[in-house]
Amino acid sequence: MRLIGRLNTESNAKTFGDYLTSLDIRNSVESEPDGEWAVWVFSEDQLQASHEALAGYLQNPNDLKFQRASEKAGSLRKLEQKEKSEFARRVVTGDALWPGLALGPLSMALIGVCVLVGLLGLPPASPYLWMSVEAPSLPEVRHGEVWRLLTPIFIHMGMFHLLFNMLWLKDLGSMIEARQGTLKLLLLVVVVGVGSNLGQDIIAGPEFGGMSGVLYGLFGFIWMRGRFDPASGLRLNQVDIVMMVGWFFLCLFHFIPHAANGAHGVGLVMGMIWGAVPPLAKKLR
Repeated sequence: MRLIGRLNTESNAKTFGDYLTSLDIRNSVESEPDGEWAVWVFSEDQLQASHEALAGYLQNPNDLKFQRASEKAGSLRKLEQKEKSEFARRVVTGDALWPGLALGPLSMALIGVCVLVGLLGLPPASPYLWMSVEAPSLPEVRHGEVWRLLTPIFIHMGMFHLLFNMLWLKDLGSMIEARQGTLKLLLLVVVVGVGSNLGQDIIAGPEFGGMSGVLYGLFGFIWMRGRFDPASGLRLNQVDIVMMVGWFFLCLFHFIPHAANGAHGVGLVMGMIWGAVPPLAKKLR
């Protein structure tokens, strides 16, 4: 989804949203902490038409075509709701099984794998998930076991470690998946996962595990992309930033022992660069 603008009242935002709906432009209207209302458009291909529609609305919001659009949009919503109800009667969906669980498919799969590994007690028992069990310089990887570059992200050292990381993965992963797509989240997890694992291995050796390097990458990506490209739909509140940065330094200065600080640092830097460079490059062109 892409942000196309903000309106100062709920009434104006919903009227404009109805107008977009009448033009077959899928959109979402959301309230913001400062009292304004943001209008999001689902399709990148409809951005230009949406911006033109917004310019027309701002120029003359009392035009009758906008009022009539609310009636048409109401009819379209009733039809859509009827179709959804008929579909729901025929099919059992994830929403029916887990109501209110705002998880994308990849976020759910990653959480599922981590929980499964944790419940089976694999961290001390499975030699096939660590970066290496033999020696430095990753001999297993050099002999073809390349999955080891990523699989340490699924190992957690206790239930608190697992629970803490999964809560952050639910929030950060689902935000990226909803706003940027499953493929973007997959690329971030794989690239940042491998990079942060290698960083931790170089700094402290191969005996480590956890999703936190990836999580700091996702955090850095959302933080910078939301700052330099607000229309991306990615945004962190101040509490999230303070918590993640505070936790980073608590681990770094050993107030929280046995943390993979190399993975945290490399993941954070990779995510921030990935989040900031593309929008900055676009602005400079």
